[in-house]
Amino acid sequence: MREENLHKGHRERMRQRYLTEGGEGFADHELLEMLLYGAVPRGDTNALAHKMIAEFGSLTALLEADPVEIARRCGVKESTAVLISLQKELMRRRNQEKWKEHPALDSVRKAGAYALDLMGDYHYERFYVACLDSRKRLIRTCFISEGTVDESVVHPRVVVETVLKYQASSVILMHNHPGGTMKPSFSDLELTTKLCRILREIGIEVADHIIVSENAYFSFLEHNYLKET
Repeated sequence: MREENLHKGHRERMRQRYLTEGGEGFADHELLEMLLYGAVPRGDTNALAHKMIAEFGSLTALLEADPVEIARRCGVKESTAVLISLQKELMRRRNQEKWKEHPALDSVRKAGAYALDLMGDYHYERFYVACLDSRKRLIRTCFISEGTVDESVVHPRVVVETVLKYQASSVILMHNHPGGTMKPSFSDLELTTKLCRILREIGIEVADHIIVSENAYFSFLEHNYLKET
């Protein structure tokens, strides 16, 4: 009972500290410790937080992990693993909420920020086409494919059908390199060249191709790669 009261007092002190100071001064394991209060009603969640971060190597890697893997590797209940995994999806939706009002993606900086919010959390390659109107305002972002970016996965016909459906004046191609380099691969360059040629023939401009890797992005436009197409 004495140990339980000790943990209870510690939890209350942590909550009050958060309410007073905010979260910036907390270490990663302390924030996770507090999150675990919602799943572990009693006991020392500090030690569990340290263990879970150590198992995955970082807090970010833990939050992005599959809940089944979290439960298996950390020896926690499924409900605990789901609570942790939900944080990633909540953040992804929060990021998407910022872009709901058809923003103008009329600069590399805006397009890059949008692509980071769209794809920054994925651990597998995804390819999107952002359809823009004549003022570079976002009409709709369309998911095209998942997997390695090459013609066998990203079918030009699907891209053409998509941009015609939404009557786009121009498009920004977007995909991610999870855990890899931002530098375009040979397949990236080949596909971009082909899409630029096909879309140009029907009067649609490829305004940029953004590659996202972790917290950074590469712009074809900014590095003059589109001129080579």
